[in-house]
Amino acid sequence: MNKINLNNSTAPFGHMKTFINASIIEKLPEKHFGKITEEVLHNLLNGQCTGIYGIPGYGMDYFAKQISLLIENNYPKVKTILLNPELDNDKVKVLSKELAVFLKSTKIDEISISKYLKNNKIVIILSEIYNWRHKSLFKFLSAVRELNQQSFTVLTVADYSLFKNTNKYLEIANNLFTPLRQIRNFDLSGVKRIIKINNEEYRWNTPLSLSRKILFLSGGNPALVYCICMAMYYEGEKILDHPEKLAKYQPLNFRLSEIARLITILTIEEQIQLGILNNNGTLFSELLSTYFKEIEFEGMDKLFPDLTKTERKILTIFVQNKGKIVDKDQLSIVLGQKANTYSEWAIYKAVARVREKTKDRYIIKTLKGRGWRME
Repeated sequence: MNKINLNNSTAPFGHMKTFINASIIEKLPEKHFGKITEEVLHNLLNGQCTGIYGIPGYGMDYFAKQISLLIENNYPKVKTILLNPELDNDKVKVLSKELAVFLKSTKIDEISISKYLKNNKIVIILSEIYNWRHKSLFKFLSAVRELNQQSFTVLTVADYSLFKNTNKYLEIANNLFTPLRQIRNFDLSGVKRIIKINNEEYRWNTPLSLSRKILFLSGGNPALVYCICMAMYYEGEKILDHPEKLAKYQPLNFRLSEIARLITILTIEEQIQLGILNNNGTLFSELLSTYFKEIEFEGMDKLFPDLTKTERKILTIFVQNKGKIVDKDQLSIVLGQKANTYSEWAIYKAVARVREKTKDRYIIKTLKGRGWRME
């Protein structure tokens, strides 16, 4: 077991209410995220840790905050700590400061924690985890959990890295992250619910009659739904009929770029499992498909006038992933082809043309059996 090493600190700790936007969180029905909420609450209250993951825009932060609020409201005897490790430099000291409040003691060690956990439960909620490198925090939590697994549980709410790099997380602390659960696309009723909540919160008055169209464009991604409704409020409803203009709307463009980045670093199988691709190889969101049709760096047409629009898209992907491997499956999606029916020959020829036309400025190396890399 990892030894608990606590160095009391006077570093400030933002209790969960500081982070919670109560006006939004309190509007979410308990089953806003589906059955996963009930499963997670059951696990945490019965001695089982859980790891939650999803792609950008799926409300991971909202999920963490809602779980915090549900426990606080419905199980007041259970102590909760909501911690965002990405915001705090010394996570262990921050956490120890909060534990000291519960224990009502400045002395935090194995004996004092064990004594407290005999009659009390503590749930730690880690919000917005983006990588496995919070090693000292994970090891500390793992060590505390070994003292009393029934009374000390941890919910880790992470991005796709928890799915892609599960083994790296488990190597650090194998008693914190399982079972794993994924937050998936919202259906039509979920999209309607998001629209209603946003209308009430921001007074946007988005017609529910457009819910199905918004679902088609967003694929059920909550952040895309939110940004589409925002665009309609400022630009008018007719913008829904112009997805190419909608994809360039700045808040939407940013959200789409976050998801698009994953397509160049995940395998086809991983993208299907994460819900980025449907089983037939098409993208989950029509707006994301439109984004890829328009993607290229501003001014590239002037810098490389000999490149076709398709070739400029390919070059953009290589520049965005400079030094990283880009394979033919990833390029097929960027080029708007189905992942399971694309032409390998066409992609090889297209990359060859890009390499020839840009050789004075860029070096694109072929890695046999793996893809290409710009250096």
